[in-house]
Amino acid sequence: MKYYVIVITVIALGLGLFLIQSNFCSVNTFWYNAVGNIASATLIGGLLTLLQHVILKSGEEKNLMNLFQVSGAIRDSGLTNILTDCSEYNYSDLISNSDEFSVIMNDGQRWVGNNSPALEKRFNRKGKETEIFVVNPESDFCKALANKTDVELSQLKTKIEQTVVMLENTYQKSEKNGSLKIYYLKNYPTQTLFYTEDTVVVTPYQTSSGRNIIPLYEYHYKEGYYSIGNYLHNDLEKVRAESVLIFDNGKKMK
Repeated sequence: MKYYVIVITVIALGLGLFLIQSNFCSVNTFWYNAVGNIASATLIGGLLTLLQHVILKSGEEKNLMNLFQVSGAIRDSGLTNILTDCSEYNYSDLISNSDEFSVIMNDGQRWVGNNSPALEKRFNRKGKETEIFVVNPESDFCKALANKTDVELSQLKTKIEQTVVMLENTYQKSEKNGSLKIYYLKNYPTQTLFYTEDTVVVTPYQTSSGRNIIPLYEYHYKEGYYSIGNYLHNDLEKVRAESVLIFDNGKKMK
């Protein structure tokens, strides 16, 4: 605001000098020319300064609008967190505090092994629903996954079977107040997904072979509002419908 006051004062000064020139200075005298030149320089300088500020202000507003659009897109997507390395994420809050918890992954051996204590505590708590989806060891994708990860097919099948056994044993050791369902996927997951009733955590799979640092994205989900989390929850419903249930609350289904 002060900036505009100064610029307008300069412009007013230039106009005032023109009035002085026309009313108090004789034409073609030294003072007439001097006052006129100072008035012109002052007025032109003030106008150019004001014009420059308006142009710069317009550019700033455009940048701000772009930033607001990006911010709006992030808000609408439901994105709440991004990590460059998914290993830095703490899953304890998801496992412990959610009423509904679903996981879609490949073999899942490492994740289940790392989080078995938290899962057992979850199974101890009444009303906690848990679903785990892993790759079907007899599917064609299991062969492709073994090739991609440079392991023997038999070894990968064993990892998946060990994951299922770990989950079953963890559930059997618990007080069994919560529920556990284990599924074999019909298709193959394109990313690891962790669902709660209001959050989806995503870690994408790389296309190349081997292992790499994987990023993580966390989305907030609210039923009735379209967002990325909403889309992923809809996909979970379809995955559940087409997958094969192999374990249901202590009972093996096949």
